[in-house]
Amino acid sequence: MSLINQMLQDLELRSSGNLIGGGMQQQVRAVPDRRGVHPAWWLVLLLTLVLVGVVLWFWLRPAPPAATPPFALKIASDLSALPSPAAQAPIQLDQEIPPATVPAAKPDIAPASIAPTEASHSDIAANNTKKADNPNSPEPKLELAPILKSPAAVVKAPASDTVSEEPVKAVKLTKQVKELTPQQLAENDYRQAGIAVQLGRSADAITDLEQALQLDPQHAAARQMLVGVLLQEKRTDEAMRKAQEGLSLDPAQFGLAMILARVQVEQNDLKSALATLEHGLPYALDRADYQAFLAALLQRDKRNKEAIDHYVVALGKSPQNGVWWMGLGISLQAENRLPEAKEAFRRAKTSNTLTPELLAYVNQKIAQLH
Repeated sequence: MSLINQMLQDLELRSSGNLIGGGMQQQVRAVPDRRGVHPAWWLVLLLTLVLVGVVLWFWLRPAPPAATPPFALKIASDLSALPSPAAQAPIQLDQEIPPATVPAAKPDIAPASIAPTEASHSDIAANNTKKADNPNSPEPKLELAPILKSPAAVVKAPASDTVSEEPVKAVKLTKQVKELTPQQLAENDYRQAGIAVQLGRSADAITDLEQALQLDPQHAAARQMLVGVLLQEKRTDEAMRKAQEGLSLDPAQFGLAMILARVQVEQNDLKSALATLEHGLPYALDRADYQAFLAALLQRDKRNKEAIDHYVVALGKSPQNGVWWMGLGISLQAENRLPEAKEAFRRAKTSNTLTPELLAYVNQKIAQLH
């Protein structure tokens, strides 16, 4: 209700005024052109000449003589003297061969797959023994195919692993974008409009608020803010139309009813203001400010008996409000209930909430009722 109370206070204290702003005119003077060459240019010219000289010296200096190597590398001209591969020392296969590093087999590979490798090593050892017995026999060829074909030497990852990793990555990288509801989008526009109001950008605030109401026509806070901004911009007719639209959609928006009634009173349309408040009264029976506002309008319409009832309800919820005690005293005096009117004025005086002007008025009433 702070927004509603603020707008109601602004409507009560609204006065037109022109902001007079003064600005200081700045003078710009042209700087006269300087004659002659600045000393800095002479320094730049000197550094340029030095740089050019250094570059020319590196470019035109004679090349240094090639250094003689301390020894000459002799290359045998007779390539036939090189030992043939067959003359090299035979490979001692009967020595202990360190076991080859085989990747750790996965659980789905059977232990029997290692057997071919052991058999291949036995064949190699047998061939090596035959060669030692007969040195003139040709060197046997190592058959690597059985070794390479053995399941232990070549371990392939199951195809299922490669296939299964891609969907997992896709699931991890996929972001689910949740679509916002119209109510959530309207709330975002409403919050953005609040920031625009704080920054003084009324036009942007009006645009955001109208968009919020298009998404959610029953957004009460956005409609109240829009009505308030339109009233500040002196667009009274639009403000009243937006308020009436909101009340037709949701009569329970008693705050909107109070704002609309206040504008109608400013336009000297007391009957419409009373109709607005009476239409929204069932939804604001527990609102002291609503009851007191309706009582004040009823008092202005000379319906003091009804005004007394609503003042009593309001003061029952807020007994320290001096203005409402004063209003009750005025209606009681109009109904010729003088002792009660005097007590009401006295309570208004002792509340210590009246302005000096209202306090003087209450003292005058108390003096008249003696």
